[in-house]
This record gives sequence, C-alpha cells and structure tokens, in this order.
Amino acid sequence: MVRRLALAALAVAVAGLALLAPTPESRADELAGPTAAQLKARAGGCETQLSNGKYAQDSGGSRTIAVCKSGDAVHWTADFDVDCDGQRTTQCNENTDPSFQPNTSWNQSDGRPLNSAGLPFIVVPLSSSIWNYASAGIGGATVAAVVYQDKVAYAVVGDQGPTGIIGEGSYKLAQQLGINPNPSSGGVDGAVVTYILFPGVSAVPIENQTDAISKGEAAATAFVNSTQTCASTNLDFTAYPALQAGATGGAVRAAQCLLGGTNEPSGTFDTATTDAVKAFQTRVGLPADGLIGAKTWTALLSAGDQPTIRNGSTGTAVRRLQRSLTAALNRTVAIDGQFGPATETAAEDYQRTRALVVDGVVGPVTWTALQAGK
Repeated sequence: MVRRLALAALAVAVAGLALLAPTPESRADELAGPTAAQLKARAGGCETQLSNGKYAQDSGGSRTIAVCKSGDAVHWTADFDVDCDGQRTTQCNENTDPSFQPNTSWNQSDGRPLNSAGLPFIVVPLSSSIWNYASAGIGGATVAAVVYQDKVAYAVVGDQGPTGIIGEGSYKLAQQLGINPNPSSGGVDGAVVTYILFPGVSAVPIENQTDAISKGEAAATAFVNSTQTCASTNLDFTAYPALQAGATGGAVRAAQCLLGGTNEPSGTFDTATTDAVKAFQTRVGLPADGLIGAKTWTALLSAGDQPTIRNGSTGTAVRRLQRSLTAALNRTVAIDGQFGPATETAAEDYQRTRALVVDGVVGPVTWTALQAGK
C-alpha cells in the first residue's frame, strides 16, 4: 500500500512537472534577449528611411508603412497576415487556405519548401522601385525579431510577397506571438507588429530554429544597446592591430564605437568590451573568444548595407570597404572613399583568396563574406 501511494505521489509530481514544462508556443515568453518593450522603443524611430516611398498593409490600402534602418537593423511596423504557403500540412493546405501555394521563395536544406506550420518565418516584399531587400543585406534565412504586444519571437526571412504590401509571417510565427494563425480568418489588423531584421545574420540552415534564436538574441541585444554613432571616432588606420583585454588607445576606441553601446568609447578594453566582442562574434558566426583579430576586425568594419560598388564609386560604403580590406588582407588599402584601381586590385585579391568570383565588383556576395569575417 505504501509503495502504491509513493508511486501515485510520484506520478502526480511528474504530471505537475509536465504541466509546468514550456510548450513551443510559450517559448517566445522565455527568451534571453531584450524584452518586447526594449525592442519597440529602439525601433520606435526611423533613423534612415530605406524605402523609396511606403507600403500598404493590404491590397488597395493606403501606403503608410516605411522600411527604416536604425543602427544595423532594418525594421517596419505593420499588421500581420498569415502566410500558409509551403509544405502541405494539416494546418496549411488548399482547404484551409484558399490562396495556398505549395512552395516558398527559399527552401529547406533538403530542397523541400519551408513548413509554415512548423517554422517561424517572415515575408519580405518582392524587390521593386519601392525597395530592394537584397541591397540592405537581407536574403533568405536572415534572422529577425518580431514583436507583438509583450511577446518577442525570432524568425527567418522565408518567403516573398507582393511588391506593394508589407506585414506577413508564417502560421508558426503567428502562433508564437499569440496571434490567431488561421490563414483564412486569423492575423491582426493595424500597425501593431514590429519586424526587426538583422542584415548579415543568418540561420544555418534556414530551418534551424535553435540557431535563429541564438543569433537573434545576440543581434537584438546589440541593437538595443546601439545608440551612439561613430561620427566623432577615428576608424581609419593603416593597420588594425590585434586587441584583447587590457589594451588601450585609438584602435580600442574604434572597436568600441563599432560594437555600439550607450557610452562614449573609453579607449580601454575592459570587461564590458570583452562581453560586447563575444556577443558580436556570436552574432556573425565567429568563435566567441572576446579577442579582436583580423576576422573580427573585418566583420566589424564591413557591417552595414551591401550596395554594389565598383571602380568609379565614391562615398561612405567605399570607405567601409577600404577599411575592411585593410583588415582582411593585412595590408594598407588607402581609405579615401574613392574606388580606384588600387581598391579594385585589393577587392580582386580578396575575392581570389576567398574563392569568390574575381571581378573587382563588390556586391552582396563579397559583402556577405566580409561581414562573416572571412
């Protein structure tokens, strides 16, 4: 009898633990990254408008939604329409969704379409005169933080939608945010969902939710903390030295500025700097050792948009390229904002040594390699 009572008590305890165990739907409430309030506050302004004009939330609606860039993140706030396209499932098929399509713009690593019912993903508008997402360093598998009310969920870019509409995500993403996921009657109206994308940060492979969450939390933390600019800090060096805890000087100030944060660069490589370096390294997929070597310098200096530049180009993107090539090639590339023959040769040398197409034209593929610290 005593043994039966003990077993019964154990069964009750196990059942209780099962009730307390987090479900996939509640995972969005338990993330280690910033809170919904912190993310919404940081994305509340529009430091730079990337879109040439604005998007509508629904077909035929008013164009009121701009695509913005703040810090290193691209963001917009819109409604949430449920995209059920991709693999046929109980939740997503021709019967549940009159607009169902059995494919997605990007596929899983096994070649199959994404699973809207199982993978949190967002939809970006097809490239148009309004905005070309690729020019902002965004593509399939780019990680995003999506915020609705007090919930944060991490997703990937997984599909493309109409050129004039914005504000759409998968069945699973709606479910994680506490939004009705029904493709026919679900979603939510109004500009109440914030989509924050992190260019250069990708889940590998695209369906790896664990990787998306880990990288997303790190990127979101860096985004929330990045309120300063580098306008008054010298970033131009003939060489970028290896740095570690205890180092001081101008190169440390440059690294601190590029890492972001709420304080002015101190020029001292302290514990906070080490933590920021590790978070950045995690974000871009480098070993998180807290040391700033050639690979971390290359990723830091090249971070940002991915415009296509070539011989004859000028401006800040060229300076950013020249800095990152100086670090990556371990040789001085003149940092003058003029893409001339010397910069073209350096770009070709970089492309050759990284097994890229050698044409001296720096576009998304070359930028992606630089921003990964290669």
